[in-house]
Amino acid sequence: MRQEKYDVVVIGAGVGGLCSGALLAHKGYKTLVVEKLPAVGGRCSTIDYKGYKVPVGAVGVPSSGPFREVFEEVGAEFNVKQHPEGKYLVDGTEIPLPEKGQFNAILSHCCKNEDEFNRIRKAMRRADTWEKPSNEITLRDWLLQYTDNENVLALFQNVCSAFIIANAHEASAQEFFDIRTGMMRSYGAACFPLGGSIALMESLVSVIKVRGSDVWTGSPATKILVTDEKVRGVVVNSPKGDVEITADAVISNAGPKRTVELAGRENFDKGFLCEVDRMKPAFQMWITTVSDRPLYDWPVVTTLKTRRMINMMIPSMVIPGLAPPNKHIHYSISGPADQTGHWNMKEEVDLHIQDLKDNIPLFSEHGEVLHVGCYWGDWPTITNTPFAGYQPMKQKTPIENLYQVGEAVGPRGWLGGTPGCALTAKMVVEEVDKRITRQRMTG
Repeated sequence: MRQEKYDVVVIGAGVGGLCSGALLAHKGYKTLVVEKLPAVGGRCSTIDYKGYKVPVGAVGVPSSGPFREVFEEVGAEFNVKQHPEGKYLVDGTEIPLPEKGQFNAILSHCCKNEDEFNRIRKAMRRADTWEKPSNEITLRDWLLQYTDNENVLALFQNVCSAFIIANAHEASAQEFFDIRTGMMRSYGAACFPLGGSIALMESLVSVIKVRGSDVWTGSPATKILVTDEKVRGVVVNSPKGDVEITADAVISNAGPKRTVELAGRENFDKGFLCEVDRMKPAFQMWITTVSDRPLYDWPVVTTLKTRRMINMMIPSMVIPGLAPPNKHIHYSISGPADQTGHWNMKEEVDLHIQDLKDNIPLFSEHGEVLHVGCYWGDWPTITNTPFAGYQPMKQKTPIENLYQVGEAVGPRGWLGGTPGCALTAKMVVEEVDKRITRQRMTG
């Protein structure tokens, strides 16, 4: 078997993996990122299909926060265009809203009177600035202490399912408010990447390669090598054959369950394995619709009180080139009524499409479904879903010098999404840098 040496090997070229690779390469470490798929980006990528740019996850990205900070630190191009604030549809009817302060405005619209609005806002301010709700209670049960208004419950359900993926009756109330004061507050303006999300990921790849490091696609890691409870490298099945790569540290963006499989369960302690085994993925569906005109007059639409649909985005109204000339592409997102139950996939698709018909009048006449993406199981939108009672996982593993990055190991308030994945990369690279420097000084 061919042998090579790198300072650090990163398994998986998703957001966490590529941010880690770019940061390490920028610091001067010889780094190799290996990816089993033929393209980079993971759930922040794009495929070309029938002339359209179809997302496999992230469509909008934040203009500020950890994700943007990585690009600025390593000097990667961040070509995006801000899109305007979204419009809201309640029962299919558009609600007039101001340009700023939209959440308070839509909450006020949903409330029966000013007393109800003030009661909810007071509870939210207390949760934001004094003490978060218990991790043992769901967001819906927390909210029911202050209102049983179905319109208000629908608003919180939408925000919860959009940012946490789980439903309000399942998700931890503490995690909801942690995300409000963490990831959501840092987000800044939402933007569409020029050329689709994959363009940003390829920008990070360029930084890695220009710094003398590398990214191998179509090259799955088949084993994490461990000796005396310390990582010593990775075996990679490259297109040119198996390669044994020795390294001072290994960073896995493959998810905790796959990381355990690669390194062997016998190398982890029981507590860590219990944490991994109790993780539950969340399901999310993306339906890509195309037409010869925008199906709505605004690029972002949030829908409340639907069967399944959360929102719809029309990035081709903002970014040219995502669709062929005189065509438009639309992405709509949904999740099941119960993440912990069983569902029929065809029924979920049908309910999503019915929501499109009911909320987007032009869909029935002009819309054509191009692609349906269902993300769950081995490739979910989120791996460690923050149900009530959940606990976040750490980036360090029991194996010395083996780390994890990505949505599954985001700290509280930064679970999932591009910001959370980028933050884990920043945290791990800082630790790796300190540790390798210390080891080399003492070695």
